[in-house]
Amino acid sequence: MALVKKQFYKNKKDNGDEYWFSLARDTDTGEISVIREFDYLVDGGSEKKMSLYEFLASGGNRQNALLQLIGTLVPD
Repeated sequence: MALVKKQFYKNKKDNGDEYWFSLARDTDTGEISVIREFDYLVDGGSEKKMSLYEFLASGGNRQNALLQLIGTLVPD
């Protein structure tokens, strides 16, 4: 399994921790998902994979950023 990812949102907290979201596609299965990655200064990093439905259901700035990315795929 190989994942191809495109980052669409990044946030840095006051304490230096960062997290970012990427749209991901499994090149073997074609499955599309959202990957949330964390860079914790104290603990190291972690990652969470979720479905598009799960991600978009919560709404907010991160979801709007993904919808903007998707919108760029449609020609004028």
